[in-house]
Amino acid sequence: MLAIQTGDLTKNYGKVQALQGLNLSVTQGSVFGFLGANGAGKTTSIRLLLGLIKPTSGSSRVLGLDSEREGVKLRNLVGYLPGELAFYSNVTGKDTINMLGSFYKSLPWRKEACEAMEMSESDLLRETREYSTGMKQKLGIIQAVQHAPPLLILDEPTRGLDPLIQRNFFELAERISARGTTIFMSTHVLTEVERLAADVAIIRAGKLLLVESVTNIRLQRFHRVEVAFSTMVDLPTLPGVSISPLGASENSYAFATSGDLQPLLAYLAEQPVDSLVCERAKLDDIFLHYYAKEGAKL
Repeated sequence: MLAIQTGDLTKNYGKVQALQGLNLSVTQGSVFGFLGANGAGKTTSIRLLLGLIKPTSGSSRVLGLDSEREGVKLRNLVGYLPGELAFYSNVTGKDTINMLGSFYKSLPWRKEACEAMEMSESDLLRETREYSTGMKQKLGIIQAVQHAPPLLILDEPTRGLDPLIQRNFFELAERISARGTTIFMSTHVLTEVERLAADVAIIRAGKLLLVESVTNIRLQRFHRVEVAFSTMVDLPTLPGVSISPLGASENSYAFATSGDLQPLLAYLAEQPVDSLVCERAKLDDIFLHYYAKEGAKL
């Protein structure tokens, strides 16, 4: 069963196309990464999925419900962390999550979420106007998780969190996913997706560039080769290879490759190489490969 399905989902604001023909399918129980730079259309997509705004054209279904016509019903089944959090400033953290939790029958994951976010009782009894950005984000995660939703939609979930709490968030998300909850996570922090997600979509300027499993992306033979030459060399023009200066020292370059490494290795074998490091590209490098204007394949 699909937790999320969209068909040519489009949103225009006047002459501005915020989202153009989005087609996504997210399997129930999976962790799905929705990648894109700020302004790419991630938040617009989420608001459409939740029925918070109406599409210009196209459709979306969440947990089998039509987002536009059954928004109230589907929002009762979803845990949502918005990208921009706003709380009543003169209300305590505890009263905030109690108020938001009152829409649901039970809150079985609240204690676990509070512990993972390291929000103590004394923290929760403070008014939210006293909270730092990180504390507000922790409270937002707690309110999204506390009612054990079958679907979590998280917009930039680790924004403002320190490294320790980020680690706790990852561990919490892994436990929740193991229980069968679908996690749809919008982010531009690629390490989050590399750790948690099985599948990813990459979006740029409202257009979907790629939908693929993390495993298959890694199998596409993307490599990063860092080379220092003893003298100045004539840099090659090779298919599937982009070259950039490392800046660490003169005549040092990074070669980002896709596909067969042999042409690059053949070139290097004939050059005055001082040092060479070759590693399989991380998701960050692969993302940039698809995201660059010249490299993006629509």
